[in-house]
Amino acid sequence: MTGLTSMQPATSLLALNFTLAGAREGFGPFLGVYLQQQGFDPAATGLAMGLAGLAGLLATTPIGALVDRTENKRAVLALAVAAIAVGAVALVSSNSLWLIALSQLVIGVADTSIAPLVAALTLGIVGRAAYGDRLSRNEASNHAGNAANAALSGLLGYTLGLGFVAIAIVVMAVAVCGVLLTIDPGTIDHGTARGGEQDGRSTVRVLLETRPLLVLAGTVLAYQAANGAMLPFLAQARAAAGSDPSLTTGVMTVVAQVTMVGAALLAGRLARGRGHAGVLTLALGLVVVRGILAAFAASWWVVIPVQVLEGLAMGLGGVAIPALVAEIMDGTGHASAGLGGVMTAYGAGAALSPVLAGLVSQYFGFGASFLTLAGVAGAGLLLWTVGRPLLGGESPRGHAGKAAGEAAGEAAGEAAGEAV
Repeated sequence: MTGLTSMQPATSLLALNFTLAGAREGFGPFLGVYLQQQGFDPAATGLAMGLAGLAGLLATTPIGALVDRTENKRAVLALAVAAIAVGAVALVSSNSLWLIALSQLVIGVADTSIAPLVAALTLGIVGRAAYGDRLSRNEASNHAGNAANAALSGLLGYTLGLGFVAIAIVVMAVAVCGVLLTIDPGTIDHGTARGGEQDGRSTVRVLLETRPLLVLAGTVLAYQAANGAMLPFLAQARAAAGSDPSLTTGVMTVVAQVTMVGAALLAGRLARGRGHAGVLTLALGLVVVRGILAAFAASWWVVIPVQVLEGLAMGLGGVAIPALVAEIMDGTGHASAGLGGVMTAYGAGAALSPVLAGLVSQYFGFGASFLTLAGVAGAGLLLWTVGRPLLGGESPRGHAGKAAGEAAGEAAGEAAGEAV
C-alpha cells in the first residue's frame, strides 16, 4: 500500500482514529437491540454478543506478536476493517443464529487486531516520550468518531431499520482505507513501534515473566467484564419498558461517546500528576458507581448520568491501559505483543460480560445483572490496588537501561513532538 497525498502525521493519526470508530466492532451497542428485534431471548443475545469477544480472546496475543514483526502495518489494518465490513453485511443478510455467530467471529478477530496496530503505528510515528499525550488526542478523536457514528447509525436504524446500520460500517471502512493511504511509510520507525530490539526470549516467556503486565491484564479483564455489557443491556431494559430501541441505543451511545472525548483529553492531564496507574484506578471506581446506578435506572433522569459515567470510565481507561503497557514493555521489543496480551484479557472480559449479564438478567432481572457487574468491577479495583506497587518495582530491561532509554526517549520525543 503506497501513500497518495500525505498529511501531517498528527492529522493522519487523528483522522485514522475518527474513521476507525465507525468501522470497528461491527454493530457494537446496536447488536443487542437488533437481535432482540429479531426475536432472540436475552441468553441467546448475550451468547451471540460474546462470540466476538471470544474470537478476540483467542487471536489477540498472536496478532500482537505479528504486529511486532510486520512492517506492513497499514495493509494489515486495511484488511481488518474490510473484514469487519463484510461481517456486518453478512450479519444483516439473515436471521440465522449460525450466520450471525460466524459473522461475529470474523468481526471479533478483525477488531482485536486494530488496537495493537494503531498503537504500533502511533508509537512508531511519535516515539515513546510523546506517546502518552498522543494517546489522549487519538482517543478523543476516536470517541468523537464514535459519537458521530452512533448518531448516524441511530438515525439509519430509526428511519430505515437496524439492518441499515451496516451501511455506516461499510462507508467508514472505506474512509479508513483512504486515510491509511495518506500515511507516509517512511515516518514509521518499526523498531520504536515494537518497544526496542528483542532480546531472544520468546513472546510467551516475556509476557509470563513480566509481573506488572500480569497484574494489569487481570485488572483489565475485570474492568471490561464489568463494563462491556452495561450499555447494550441497559438499552434492552429501556426497550423492554417501551422505548424505541434504535433511538434509545443511539442517544445512550452518543452521550457516552461525547463524554469520552473530554475524558480522554482529561486523562493526559491527570496522568501528569497521578500517573497512568492512578488514572486507571479512577476509571475502575467509576465503573463500580455506574453499575450500582444502572440497577435503578428506571427513567432517563438516571440513564443519562449512567452514560456520562460510562464515558468518563471508558475515556480514562482507553488512554491509561495502552500507556501502561508501553511503560511496562519499554525496552523488551515486544510492545505490541504485550498490548496483545492485555487485550486478550480485555477480550476475555468482553466475552464474559454479555454472557454473565444475559444469564443473570434472564433469571433475576436486569437490575440484578447490573449489580453483579458492579461487583466484578469492585474485584478488579481491589486487585489493582493490591498489585499496583509492582509497577514501580520492576523494569523489564533493568534500572540502568531504563534510565538511559528514558533520556534518549525524551530527546527523541521532543523532536517528534515538534514535528507532530
